[in-house]
Formats: sequence, structure tokens, C-alpha cells
Amino acid sequence: MNLFKTISKAMLLIMAVTIPFTSNADEAKGKPNVLIDYFWRPSNIPFSAAEQLRSYVMEGITNTNRVELIDVDSQDALAIEASRRQEGVDAGDDAERLKVMAQQGANFLIQGRIASLNVETKVNDDGSKYYTGQISYTLKVINPNDGKLVLTKTLKHGGELLNMETSSTPDEAVTKVCRNAVKGIVPFIQEAFPLFGELLECNEIKGDKVNSVYLNLGTAHGVAEKDRFEVCIVREIAGRKSTKVIGECEIASVDGDDISSAKIKKGNKEIKAAVDGGQTIVFKSVPKKENIFSGFKI
Repeated sequence: MNLFKTISKAMLLIMAVTIPFTSNADEAKGKPNVLIDYFWRPSNIPFSAAEQLRSYVMEGITNTNRVELIDVDSQDALAIEASRRQEGVDAGDDAERLKVMAQQGANFLIQGRIASLNVETKVNDDGSKYYTGQISYTLKVINPNDGKLVLTKTLKHGGELLNMETSSTPDEAVTKVCRNAVKGIVPFIQEAFPLFGELLECNEIKGDKVNSVYLNLGTAHGVAEKDRFEVCIVREIAGRKSTKVIGECEIASVDGDDISSAKIKKGNKEIKAAVDGGQTIVFKSVPKKENIFSGFKI
């Protein structure tokens, strides 16, 4: 009987932590399977440029270590031959295709639509030419099980004022501006696939303040130094679970697959009071701010 009560209490604690954090697409245990589709492009943008951009976007997503990325090209039921893709096939608007994606085990789908790609010719003081590029595209995260949109955002790389990276040929300019997606994609992925963690223990307490903590997220989740998290308490209001932000912390060191230490940046006293009061404390990742200079050489 005592064992049953212990298990019941443990299950209630798990529910208290997980209920506030169910995502729009029914967050699964572990890393979600994310399938990335072909990118649509207008006819004036070369097929090779669309393929380059998509490749660099995939590289950036992989680097975040947030998801299990699946290339649609590797799925026989979804792959479209290059000859058809060169014609600008808009593969993502087919409802039946979404159904197949769900059957393939995809928790989420990423679609891309390139709006514009411009390469400008410039002239140096000595009369020699150089080239700069600018690209604009929209990414969407979709739940293939019900077609619901999780997140959409337009990203831009390059441009007259920001593009300090020059090229000797137009093709090189296209490659360089597309390569900016490796870093430029990071805030989008962090917003679309946030991390949720639990407090392991307080690492440093001084008086009425908590100055550092350990949480149960680490390398296995793609956590890195200087990542930021909101510190929240789990509340019950009218029989419903909700969370309230009481502070903010920054990862100081990643100490293992599922453990990191974090420095409290805001709410030191509030966190100490919550710990003393036996409240459940959880963490939600905060996306990195977009850096408009990311990828440019100055």
C-alpha cells in the first residue's frame, strides 16, 4: 500500500511538471522527429540556389541538436526526382503528402519558400568588380497529423547595409549569402522547439537568495553555455495547471548528457522563497536573439 502511495505521488509530480508544457503539436518524449521538405522557389531563382539554402538550413538545424532531422529526400514515399524539383514543384501543399509524412513518423514538418534572391555588382576604387548577395525566405513548422501551423517566420540574410562579405563571382555571392542560414536558423529552431527542464538542486544559496542551480538538461538536449531559461513555478488555478515566471537563468556549464549548472540572473529571492515553500520549479528555454550581423565578416 505504501508503495502504491509513493508511485501515485510520483505520478502527480510528473503531471504537475509536464501539463503546463504540452506543445501545440503534442510534445513527444525525447527529441521530436522533424521532416524537412523541399523548398519552393519562384522561377527566376536557380534550382541550385534553393538546394544550397536548404542544405545550409539543415546543417544549422542539426547543429542545434534540438531535433531528429529527417531529409525528405531519404524517404522513398516522399522523394521527388531532381528533374521535377527543377521545375519548381510546390511539394508541401498536398494534403495527401502531409498524411504520408505523418505515417512516416514525422512529429513536425518544416517547409521553406524562397521569396527573393538578389546579387548586386559593385565596383572597387580600382575599377575591379565584386558581388554581394541578399536572400529572403519563409520557414513554417507544421504538425502533419492535423495540418496546424506551429510557427512561421521570414528570414533575411545579406543586403546593402549589412553585407560586408564580398565575392569575386555571382555564384560565390549566392553560396556565401545562403551559408548565413547555418547560424541564422538557430533562433527560429529554438523558438519552434523549446526545451523544458526540472530543478535538480540549488547549487549556491546566500541568505535569502539562490544564486545558481542545477537542472536536468545537458548535451543530449543541445544545451550550450550562455543559453537562457525562464524559471517558473507550477501553480494550480481552479483545478487547472499553469506556470508563472519568477526569474531567469543562464547556463554556466554543461556537465553531462542531462545536467547543467545555471547562474540565476533574475528572481534570486523569489526562487529561494519558492524552494523554501516546496513549490515545483521548472525551466523553459528562451530563444537566442536574432543577430543581424551573424555570418558577416567585418
